[in-house]
Amino acid sequence: MTCPEESGRREKNQSSTDNWFVRDVMKELIFAGGSHYGLAGYLSVCNFFDRVYLIKDNPIEILEKKRSQDVLIDGFMEIDCKTVFLCGYSRLITNKELEKKDFINVHGALLPKYRGMHATFYAIMNGEEKMGITFHIVDRYMDSGPILKQYCFDYENQTIQEINDNIDALVFQFAGEVLDSYCSGLITPCPQNEDDALFGARRNLDDCLVDFTMNNLMIKRFFRALTPNYPYPMLMIRGEKYELLPDVKVIERKYYGPLGRVVFINEDGVWIKTSEGFIVVKKVRKYGAEKEELLENIVPIGFRFT
Repeated sequence: MTCPEESGRREKNQSSTDNWFVRDVMKELIFAGGSHYGLAGYLSVCNFFDRVYLIKDNPIEILEKKRSQDVLIDGFMEIDCKTVFLCGYSRLITNKELEKKDFINVHGALLPKYRGMHATFYAIMNGEEKMGITFHIVDRYMDSGPILKQYCFDYENQTIQEINDNIDALVFQFAGEVLDSYCSGLITPCPQNEDDALFGARRNLDDCLVDFTMNNLMIKRFFRALTPNYPYPMLMIRGEKYELLPDVKVIERKYYGPLGRVVFINEDGVWIKTSEGFIVVKKVRKYGAEKEELLENIVPIGFRFT
């Protein structure tokens, strides 16, 4: 998934004739990363840029890989370098900074879908068949700037960690190339279609509680979407949150009954009524603890989860 190829070819041909005389100019870039795919982005741009200016609040795993020719800086305005690459960087960019520099961001979703935080969670919950990344220009609004390039892979029920690994691989493979092409004038930015925009949001632990009104399809997606590095899905038991450990069964058996209540316990586990049947839970773990417990030892038949 890329921007129109024809315009890219025209620009490339023009660049090869008009810009031949700048080949010996040192290629420089400002880099600000985060713990998620930041290191992959830095290693990638190092293959294309002679010098990278690293913001000092980059994660330690990035700073430890700093090349001898790269330079630590306190802020974006400290040096006269026009282009800034944001790669998992969480701080919002001010309008004043946007006026002075060209900011390029890589977002872990196929924009304009799932702007904002926790894009992968919302993509899974909405049944997306493809995951990927988007390189885009940063403007004053969240993840809404023109697209430079997109790269994707098929979603086949991978865990969150496997998805993150795939995203890291795409960032490592393409970040340097995209930034180099942009700085060389070889990419025409493509405006996003605002009619297709979808938005995520910051999630907290309460958002990990099982919603018993969801249908079975959404419950299955919920359990696929919440795997490490996220917490597992949770139940609230007497004011304490408990993670539901893997191998929860989702059973379809449609009838009117008491949602969110324990209706049966057997060797398979604790049966909790949902809108289209049951989830059957064997083992749980109090959030933040290491000890695993059998749910049947914690709640009786008739217990209502809130």
